[in-house]
Amino acid sequence: MTEFDKNIQKRIKNMPIPDSYHEKVKEVLEKIEEGEPVPVKKKRHPVKAAAVILVLILAGSLAFSATRAKAGFMELFTQNLLSFLGLEQESSKELGIESQKQESVSKPDLMMELQEVVMDTQNIYAVVKITAPPSIEFTESMSFDYFGFCEGTNFNASEVVGGARSCELLEVSRERKNVATFVVNVVTDEQIPEGKEACVFFKDLIADPTETEPNVLIEGMWTLNFMAEYTKSQDITIEGTSDMSYSFLDTTATVKKIKLLPLGMTLKADVSNVPREELGISDTRLTIRLKMADGSELIVQSPDPDAKEITSSGSMAESEKGDRTYLKYVSQFEKAVDINQILGVYIEDLYVPVRG
Repeated sequence: MTEFDKNIQKRIKNMPIPDSYHEKVKEVLEKIEEGEPVPVKKKRHPVKAAAVILVLILAGSLAFSATRAKAGFMELFTQNLLSFLGLEQESSKELGIESQKQESVSKPDLMMELQEVVMDTQNIYAVVKITAPPSIEFTESMSFDYFGFCEGTNFNASEVVGGARSCELLEVSRERKNVATFVVNVVTDEQIPEGKEACVFFKDLIADPTETEPNVLIEGMWTLNFMAEYTKSQDITIEGTSDMSYSFLDTTATVKKIKLLPLGMTLKADVSNVPREELGISDTRLTIRLKMADGSELIVQSPDPDAKEITSSGSMAESEKGDRTYLKYVSQFEKAVDINQILGVYIEDLYVPVRG
């Protein structure tokens, strides 16, 4: 298992979402004023818009430790879409992170309502409210046998968006245990083009996906449609040059492109100096750090298991063009980063300034 993916399996997101945004959220906010809010340990993932509540980008992603999740499963109510990203409303506007309401519904057997979607050029987040038959009571261990996103209005295996995927329970209704809210996300370098029709899909509700022979509670395939619309976020793109080389597998690799987003980053590198047969059996992870204006450094990824990374999930893909071989690293941040405060990027022993 790579360092990119380890955080997805370690974290459990538990943030109750009200049935009525306008009424319930107001009630909760009034209660919060009477005492200190429960501190959030970590956050992960972006998303886009619904009039319910929120779960957001990038990062991966509201993620709490297992201990925090169990202790505060019904207490972490006050988080909204912006705080899920680690933002206040004004700062989110500065970064261009927006949300858009969705009204897609799928049934029978399970009634699904797509409430929010957030997208940028490498992330998709969807918030889905699910109502099961009264005999089903949702628990933290429940998930789906298969899930994800694809281009088009219906599931098509050839159009599935590749990348690191996650489907996690956010909240179970206090009054009706057969009603729950899930967040689905993917970190990808194969994003659905803006303006195209897309869908989020689910197959077979299961009791516990970690079991050797999972117990299928309800069989079926469900799809919810939406229009691909990217968050209007800022980005910084750095085109690589021949002198942007770093140490890699006893030789060197060369930066082709770096793209920085508030919710993540992409690095594309030319690794043609490494024989192709060696790439598949080698550890190709990198140490990548962001140098910030305040003098701090943020670790995007590192092979060191004790490194405090800001990445919640990501993917790595190999491609070939002619006689050249490339690796693309896509990372999703746990919470939004102000890219205007990034001075440069360290890639192994190479420093790439973002601005002069």
